[in-house]
Amino acid sequence: MFRKSFIFLGFLLSITACKPEPKFDITLLYGEWTGADWLVKGKSSGRDAREVRFTFDAANTYTASYGEQKESGSFRVEGDKLYTTAEDKIEKVVKVERISADSLFLDMNRVGQAEQLILVKN
Repeated sequence: MFRKSFIFLGFLLSITACKPEPKFDITLLYGEWTGADWLVKGKSSGRDAREVRFTFDAANTYTASYGEQKESGSFRVEGDKLYTTAEDKIEKVVKVERISADSLFLDMNRVGQAEQLILVKN
């Protein structure tokens, strides 16, 4: 009985200790990004994506702005998910659909509506 419990506990610990490795080279994320397009259901959202700015660095900190709204905090990547936590705020998550040396495609859920933000590296 004790042995089975011990094996089960070890199994649970191994599952919880494993977190997905990034599905992309995280260093591609580092730098300054500016919005190029903001899509809702594949069509332009009408929002000025050029007002969106992100900066990510190797210390896992970020800054973001959209018009007058600004935030900064920490970020982490697990699998294809980008998690950001602004100072004194709860964690948010977006899916990194695609990333290259000069473009970043983020899939977002905005109040239950699927959106995609496309950014280009400065």
